Amino acid sequence: MEKLNKISWEDFEKLKQLSIFKANVATDSMSPVIKAGDHIVVDVGQMNLKRFDIIVFYFDETLICHYLWRLNKIVSPIYLQTKSLVGLIDYPIPIENYLGKVISHDLGFLRKMRLFID
Repeated sequence: MEKLNKISWEDFEKLKQLSIFKANVATDSMSPVIKAGDHIVVDVGQMNLKRFDIIVFYFDETLICHYLWRLNKIVSPIYLQTKSLVGLIDYPIPIENYLGKVISHDLGFLRKMRLFID
């Protein structure tokens, strides 16, 4: 998983109060789009989400950066299904664990088409 920082739930809730969040990425699970050591910029709370948006969410005391595969609005609470570029599929993430949308990086049209076909 694309781990950013180990944090508590309380600190995660404080991050949700920001409008922009900047971080360094720790692993290569989103490589070659985002590599370990890259800086990302996150639009905190951005809810205009669509498939293939790169997002940051809280899981197991860690911030994770993966792309959105599916947004399940049928169940309550709303769940996000994410994936990494190295093929990892994450557990469904409750919407309250969502931090924001990465605005500094994009998957690009051709990569999105390849991911959609796979």
